[in-house]
Amino acid sequence: MLSRYKNSYLSYVVFYVGYYAVFSLFGSVLSVYLTGIGMTDREMSLVLSAAGIFSFFVAPVTGYISDRARSQKAVLAVILAAIGTLALVFSACRGIGALFVLNGLIMALINSMTPVCERVAGESKYRYGILRVWGTIGYAAGAQGAGLAIEKLPGFGLFALTAAACGLCLLGLWGAQVNPQRPGEKLNAPAEKPQLSALLANPPFFLFLAAAFLFAGCSGVNMNYAPMLLNTMGIQTGVVGTVLSLSTLTEIPLILFSHKFMDRLSGKALTAACFVLAVSQYLIYSLAGQAWLVVVVMVLIKAVTSTLCTMLCLKMVRCLVPAGLTTTGLAVVGSVNNLAGIVMQNLAGWVAGQWGIQAMYGGMAALCAAGLVLTAFLRVRSQEKIFS
Repeated sequence: MLSRYKNSYLSYVVFYVGYYAVFSLFGSVLSVYLTGIGMTDREMSLVLSAAGIFSFFVAPVTGYISDRARSQKAVLAVILAAIGTLALVFSACRGIGALFVLNGLIMALINSMTPVCERVAGESKYRYGILRVWGTIGYAAGAQGAGLAIEKLPGFGLFALTAAACGLCLLGLWGAQVNPQRPGEKLNAPAEKPQLSALLANPPFFLFLAAAFLFAGCSGVNMNYAPMLLNTMGIQTGVVGTVLSLSTLTEIPLILFSHKFMDRLSGKALTAACFVLAVSQYLIYSLAGQAWLVVVVMVLIKAVTSTLCTMLCLKMVRCLVPAGLTTTGLAVVGSVNNLAGIVMQNLAGWVAGQWGIQAMYGGMAALCAAGLVLTAFLRVRSQEKIFS
């Protein structure tokens, strides 16, 4: 049975469900947890911005180590063990300084695994959609569990569930193959090791990074403030978890049918679509006076937009970056996204404190509109099949 589990579809299911459950359990309602222990909007934004600060430095390093390591599984196993342990420590802390450092370390380690998860989904013997969809299910389950844990359990319960999800992910990691052979590669051929200069001398890649900066900064703020927006409109925390869970489940058709459009549409068209969806939802959040309208838009658009962007990043990196630096390229994109999170999270906290959450969303809509203009200059040629 153990030999049949190795590199089986079930092992990938457990791996993706576990990883995305970790992500949502720790991050989806963290803003609600922090305000619940007495933090102001500015203090909460400061603690949440640590994720971007730490990830900016940690993600590229772990990505490069992962590309060079003989055993990527060992690297990922250490990361998962550290996440579970630090999450339990986080539950016992109340000081802003300690929470800042711990949140930064935990989210940096979680974010550092995302490039590997995306690369494996795009390069394994199974189609991207039928693997990545289990991440969506894991995230939805984690978001629902996080909302219920905040409402029904002591604070320790949420982070104990995070540690348990790390254990589940480790079980999947043990069976999954994280160094799959890419199409066109010869078995046992020496691994290609291009230099980092291949990233530095790449203007199209830098233009995409600029667009990603605007989108990801606003998306990160939305992830943290969406539960608070619902709370301010009178929706209870348990129901907030349900809304976030339903929102995540709307990704499923997009992921399952990714092979029908992701390899056919240009990177420019997909980037523009991401910005159009972002502008639409942020405008509605800023102007809507009824909670039901915000809930409907959040369920239908929020997760779909972020998932489309995640798949787009994989496509763009595979098109613009040498094969031997795929994980590093994804980590650089993640690092830029985290830098955007540092800037946007603190700016958003200040704007929300001065004029309210809805005014903050209006500013984010304007920034994403600027990103849509920037997309007009993006040029990418792609012949590679990633999602089919």
